[in-house]
Amino acid sequence: RLTVDGDYAYVADDASGLQGIDISNPASPMPVGSYDTSGNAYGEAVDAGYAYVADGATGVQVIRAATPMSPALAGNCDTPGTAYDVTICGDYAYVADYGSGLQAIDITDPASPALAGSYDTPGFAHAVAIDGDYAYVTDLNSGLMVVNITNPASPTFAGSCNTPDRAFDVAISGNYAYVADGYTGLVVLDITNPAIPT
Repeated sequence: RLTVDGDYAYVADDASGLQGIDISNPASPMPVGSYDTSGNAYGEAVDAGYAYVADGATGVQVIRAATPMSPALAGNCDTPGTAYDVTICGDYAYVADYGSGLQAIDITDPASPALAGSYDTPGFAHAVAIDGDYAYVTDLNSGLMVVNITNPASPTFAGSCNTPDRAFDVAISGNYAYVADGYTGLVVLDITNPAIPT
């Protein structure tokens, strides 16, 4: 996974943790710093000088990344499952936590992130994207799950669409969700009505 923030790209590099890369010259990207997390870095999101790393069995690691040359641990929150992906919306980090579904983490204080709420999806939550009041969670064999996050302390089911294969990743653009669906390839879902994605 990779996130771009200004002149830097941050890469979740599995057993090697978080990598920072200077991309100010796209023809010659240069590694500038790294932080070896305690687990396996599968996904990351960057917000306000912090990198939030979905770190597998160790939950979410919060890394100070304002100075990419010297990232340092700021805090962590152990989730009940295996953290595969994370995205930020306001004061919350939303985590695709595999067998434990969607987890909402309060990051008001990045040094002390705390579990705030959860929704246990029927499958295995692998990735998450946020659009408005909804979290779109790829749930492997269960397809795409739509979760209402109006109240992060109590996320609720909103809708779902069972894709042909296993839903691994998702991106939202306008009224569409683009799902990486295993051997099926790309599946495009109309989410004009989030309760009835088609």
